[in-house]
Amino acid sequence: MKNKKQITRICENCSKCGLPIITCICKSIKEVETKAKFVILSSEKEVYRNTNTANLLKQINTKSTEIIIWKRGEIPSSILSYINNDIYNVYLVFPIMNKEMEIRKAKYNKDNNTPVFIIVDGTWREAWKIIRKSDYLKNLPILSLETNRVSKFTLRRGQEEGNLCTIEVAMELLKINDEDILSEEINKGFELFLKSYKAGASGHKINL
Repeated sequence: MKNKKQITRICENCSKCGLPIITCICKSIKEVETKAKFVILSSEKEVYRNTNTANLLKQINTKSTEIIIWKRGEIPSSILSYINNDIYNVYLVFPIMNKEMEIRKAKYNKDNNTPVFIIVDGTWREAWKIIRKSDYLKNLPILSLETNRVSKFTLRRGQEEGNLCTIEVAMELLKINDEDILSEEINKGFELFLKSYKAGASGHKINL
C-alpha cells in the first residue's frame, strides 16, 4: 500500500489515523457501529490524500463502513451482494446532474430493511468518471442529499462553498435514518481530526 505524504517534516504520520504522530487521535476516538451501512467507492488518488475523511469514517465506524478503490471494468462483489439481497435498501448518494438521474431520484423511506449508502469519493472530475463508467450503479435509486449543514471542512484549497466532505455526508445520512446520537459521536471525531490536522501541519502538539 502506498504511504501518504507527510503532513509535517518534523515527524511521520500515524499509520492508522494518518495524522502526524505528535497529534495522533487514535486513542481519543470513540468507535461506533451504525445500523446504516456505508460503501465508499473511491478513486485511488483520493484514498491516499492526507485530507481524506472516508478513512476517518472507517476508523470510527469500522464495522459499518467499507472503502473500495474503484477500478474500471471491475464490479465490486460486496456492492453486488447488497444489491441482490432483499434485506438491504441500496442508494447511490450523488447530486442530480441530468434528466436521466432526475428519473432515478428517490426519497428516503426508513423501513425494516438496512440502508446501504454508496458514496462516491474523489475530486469532482474523479467522482463523475466513476459514476459514468460504472454500469452496476446505473439502475440504483439516487439520493440527492438536501441539508442546511455548513461544512467545517477547510483543509483543501479550492473547496467549493456548500459542498460537504465525505464524513459530513455520512453524518447527515445517519440523521435521516434516526441515528442522530451516533452521528454526533462521529462529528466529535471529525472535529478532533480537523483540530489535530491543523496543529500537526504547524508542528504543534495539542492536549487531547
